[in-house]
Amino acid sequence: MSTQSSKLSINTRYSLQPPCGLPFPSSHTRSSSTPPSTRILTVQPNLNLEDGKYREPTTLDDEDDLESDTLISCFGSLSVSSLPPKSGSSGPIITRFPKPPPPQPSSELGTREEQRRIYLGPKLSDRATGGPDAGPLIDRFSCLFQDQYDCVSNPKGIVSLGVAENFLMQEECMELISTALKNNFTPLDLSYGDSVWGSRRINRALAGLFNEYFDPAEKVKPEHIITGVGCSAVLDQLFYTLMDEGEAILLAAPYYTGFDRDLIGRGRVRLIPVHIPIGEAAFEPDCLKLFEDKLKEVESEGIRVRAVILCNPQNPLGRTYPRETLLAYARFCEEKDLHLVSDEIYALSVYDNPDFPQAHPFTSMLSLNVEKELGIEFDKARLHVVYGMSKDFCSNGLRIGSLVSQHNPLLLRAMANTSMLMKISSPADVIWSTLLLDANRLKAFISLNRKRLAEAHGFIRRWFVDRGVEVANSNAGNFIWVNLGKSLGFDDAQMEKKVFQKLLDGGVYIAPGSAYHYHIAGWYRITFSVPRGNLLVGLDKVQSILNLNLINQDPIPN
Repeated sequence: MSTQSSKLSINTRYSLQPPCGLPFPSSHTRSSSTPPSTRILTVQPNLNLEDGKYREPTTLDDEDDLESDTLISCFGSLSVSSLPPKSGSSGPIITRFPKPPPPQPSSELGTREEQRRIYLGPKLSDRATGGPDAGPLIDRFSCLFQDQYDCVSNPKGIVSLGVAENFLMQEECMELISTALKNNFTPLDLSYGDSVWGSRRINRALAGLFNEYFDPAEKVKPEHIITGVGCSAVLDQLFYTLMDEGEAILLAAPYYTGFDRDLIGRGRVRLIPVHIPIGEAAFEPDCLKLFEDKLKEVESEGIRVRAVILCNPQNPLGRTYPRETLLAYARFCEEKDLHLVSDEIYALSVYDNPDFPQAHPFTSMLSLNVEKELGIEFDKARLHVVYGMSKDFCSNGLRIGSLVSQHNPLLLRAMANTSMLMKISSPADVIWSTLLLDANRLKAFISLNRKRLAEAHGFIRRWFVDRGVEVANSNAGNFIWVNLGKSLGFDDAQMEKKVFQKLLDGGVYIAPGSAYHYHIAGWYRITFSVPRGNLLVGLDKVQSILNLNLINQDPIPN
């Protein structure tokens, strides 16, 4: 191990404290029946931690405490690749339309008697309490959000470089919001409006966006679109409609950890990670052979796979897929009769990276003419594209997401039954519609955002490279993927978690690769689209805590 890792030391902060009014998670003991798949993979490190190095009086000294009381343990409790098998059953019956399984007698929160230790009220539903326990994650992220760094009001707070938010266009967004509401909010917007999901105005505006920037093979019409309060809500409703409880989804790992929350919590489906190769091979068509192997493996266990999720541009790797790989996904789903859901939320956050000239431009699944390009039959009813405002338009808080499904009217009709549960607010509808319907302003906004992303990416990439840290090639999104394990001399999951917690206790939050189901320890996702002052403070903390030595002495312009 590098001597650098032995110098990591910082006094424990209050990042482990629960927010005011919530019980401390350690007061709740999970059932001993919790399946192994609900726990984050840990590997015994080949490190001698008894020699006085890398130790201080924190909860990190106890592995059990590490599992129960740290933010990283919450990722593990939420990241569930499968649900517990039904009692007395080897798995769900494999039929095209299987019957929903009966309620389970116990849950992830334990038996009724175990639940009474923390909750004395009447019984809650197994449907709600039988999934992964998101409570600890909510507790910890509440701590993070309530203690965020601010140079004036909270200079001792936690600098967040782990949440995918874009602050680079704040002035433009604030000006847009004020003018849109002043000029375009109408009396109709005080009512339920003219559609059960969003409005005809937002659907017309979105159709125009897709037709102009996603190059669809077939024109997108307003009636192909359903909107909701963010992509999380849209994904929740989509998979609740597409699949039955206990059925499975395949997706390439590492993958966006929010899929666990969005799909398992209510839909109770299974997420099966497919561990793709590292580097360039991760984006090649041959990866679909690994999907086929995984499909055979899980079906041999009695699990029915019903869908594949593709995240393009990829999160957390921050890269776009080549067209031939997208076509390989389409071929695979057609051959195996699977739904294909393409999450394209970073579609317009693609920027130029001079260090990665071979990067591919963004290609939407909507742009593929599979039958013509591959010479095969392709059931277009299986393709669904999800897109939202949060990333490309720098407004996570406005909560607007959308679904495009051009050839599945039955799906849209079924989702209409519950569409009021995710109906977007009129102000958010007005704001986004105003921008999307103004072609010149929209083009200028997208162009400026890409320019600022490219500059911010170049800055943080050079910062890490100058300190000898490996940075993966990327050309999209709000983050980079860095290999701190290689620089610090570790390659085990337990040490990855310790480094993560060291940084958090030192006042900076970055996201560890294990949170994204990555099977290779040492990688972290770091968001760069934050105010430059915050970024500099956070990077200074990373350098100090990890003792990263500057190799290139040339200064980086601020």
